[in-house]
Formats: sequence, C-alpha cells, structure tokens
Amino acid sequence: MTAQASGGTDPAASVAAVAEPAVAAQNPADGSTVLPLGVATTAAANASVSRWNSRALDLCVKYRRNPLRIARALAVLHAGIQDAVASAAAATEDPDLLAVAAGAAAGPVLDALFPLETPGRFQALAWVDSAKTAAAPGVDQAQASRARAAGAAAAERAIAKAMRDGSDLVWDPRQRPAPGPGVWRATPPLHGYDPLEPLAAQWTTWVLRDGGEVQPPPPVVYDTPAYWAETAEVLAVSRALTPEQARIADDWNLGQGSVTPAGVWNLKARALLEEKGLDQAQSARVLAVLNIAMADAAVACWRAKFADWTQRPVTAIRERLDPDWLPHLLTPSFPSYVSNHAALSGPRPRCWPLTSRTRPRRSMPPRQRRHCRGCMAVFTFAATTTRGSSSAGGSGA
Repeated sequence: MTAQASGGTDPAASVAAVAEPAVAAQNPADGSTVLPLGVATTAAANASVSRWNSRALDLCVKYRRNPLRIARALAVLHAGIQDAVASAAAATEDPDLLAVAAGAAAGPVLDALFPLETPGRFQALAWVDSAKTAAAPGVDQAQASRARAAGAAAAERAIAKAMRDGSDLVWDPRQRPAPGPGVWRATPPLHGYDPLEPLAAQWTTWVLRDGGEVQPPPPVVYDTPAYWAETAEVLAVSRALTPEQARIADDWNLGQGSVTPAGVWNLKARALLEEKGLDQAQSARVLAVLNIAMADAAVACWRAKFADWTQRPVTAIRERLDPDWLPHLLTPSFPSYVSNHAALSGPRPRCWPLTSRTRPRRSMPPRQRRHCRGCMAVFTFAATTTRGSSSAGGSGA
C-alpha cells in the first residue's frame, strides 16, 4: 500500500490542530484525567464515525491525494468502520462502546493508508478514546474488550483487502495507444504527458464484479457531425460564460489538493447525518455504502475512460475551431469520456434514503450489496447525462 504523497506540502490546519498523542495524564491539581489535544471525550462519542471521516479528509488534502486515491481510501476506512460497528452492535447498543469499535478499526486503517504520518499515531488516538470510555463508571469491561477486538479484526480485514486491490500496479507507458485522430493526448497549458492512474480500471471493486460490469454507452464517434456539434457547443458556452457559471465551475473544480468530489459528498453526508441525528451504527452504514459505491463508480469510470481514450475538447477546439482557445479551468491529465465528477456524484441519490433506516447490519449483506448496485445504475445515468460536455470532452473531470 503506497502513500502516494507529495513532499513539501503544509499540513491542513485541522490536521495540525490534532496533537501527537501522549499517554493520558493525571492533572496534579484535581486528579482529573487530562487527554491529549484533539481527542474527543465520551460525551462526544456519537460523533466518532464523522470524526474519523474528518481526519481522513484532512490527510487526503495534506498529502494531495488524487480523486481516485481519495475514493479508495474512504471506502477502505468506512468499510472497516462499518464492519467493526456492526460486529460490536450484535452484543451491545451502547454508543460509547460502538465508538470504541469504530476507533479500533479506523486507527490502524488510517495508519496503513498514510504511512508518512508518525507510526501508530491514529491507533494511539483511538486507544485514548477507548481508555476514557473503559474508565467511565458502569462500563462492562468485557464488552469494552470485545468492542476493541471487533474493531481490530475489522481493521485487519480492511487492510488486507487494500493490500491486494491492485492499486500498487505500475503502468507501462508502452501500453498507451498510438497517436491518432480523436485519441487523447497531453493538453495545454500543462501538457502532462502521462495520464493519471491509467491502471485504476483494474483495481478490485467492492460490490461490482469488476469495473466493466457497469458501463456507459460509447462516446460520440470522432469526426462525425454530432461530434463537432458538441465541440462547437462547448466553445459557444465558454465564450458566453457568465460570472455565476464561472463561480459554479470554480466551486466544483475539485482537483488534487482539495477533498475532491468524493470528499465533497462525504462533507454533505456528514451534515445530513448531523441534521437527522443519526446514531453511530446508522452513520457508519451510510458512510460505508456511500464510499463503497463511489469507489466502485471511480473504477467503472476509469474503465470507460481508458477503453476509449477520448480526446479533450481543448484538443478538438484548437485543432479545428480556435487555435488559441483555453477553457476556464485547467484540463486534467486523463481521457475525457466519461465524466468522473458525474460518476462519483451518481451514487448520492440512492445513498441518502439510507438515513431513514435504523437497523445496524453486519458488514455488507446481499440486500446492502443490491443497494450499492442501484447506486451503480445511477452512476451510469449521471455520467451519460453529461455526454455533451465530456464526449466531445468538457474541460472538467
């Protein structure tokens, strides 16, 4: 498992605010327990799942993970948390003990996903939370131990899956297609020659058989009247871009160094979880289904992109319509069709209804798998409804 980190990047402010955990200490003035900065108390345990999600997003920004790596990391993290919480929920409904299970899974997973952090940092954060819970009056120590064991076992399973998911494959540049009309190539002004994550289409999926199980229709054929009509539409829209349209484009320009589209939907999901007052088990399930669906959607999207190697609109427009044209946003370095933003946004309508369900479920049973497959169907619809901007190749994802 690789960190995929970029050196020289300052930590995000919210990550910097979480101090390296020392051991819990006793306040000499009154004998109370003093926790390291950034560690939540038991009273805030219901926010445990969202807190681990927040830490993961901060780390993704800190290490400038690309959109596919973020979708993958969030799926691994929340699959582990859901597994742990569902296992612990079979023995207890105590939200503090479910938080212990969530942390016991999340800590090792984050340590594995972000190896450039201080070794064991997140396990230590989880341990302090667990120690505080176990020290509270009336806590069943046997159940607390079982919750920790459930989390540790879930972490091992999640990390083992991540280690064999194919995300460490190395691309051979000789595999790129020969240059030709309509075939993707480096685009101005950055001219990045190698495409981003060309082997992501081969990553192991969670629910789909593989990335080819759910695919959009083929792109509009290059050099047909329909193709040039779409290309002309992109140029016309860019020339008449309003300030409001430019603002919306900038807001959704979620490239490397941001939380990326997957992160945005996690932020929105957390706001919805808080608004609806969902408990630990519900929150774990919603974030697991959302992130597993988005991770599979990303693999399916990349399967389509690297099956067709569709050129970007900036290439088509400069070739035929305006040799000096550049889009409002920088063009990312990967083929155009199908839209990654749309693909990762597609699962959201099918995941939000889960916020009304209350029964914790063990890992990923068939019914929940079918729900993720429904999310994949929405991915196909959402991705292909942007066909006019990504088949001729919109300047976005």
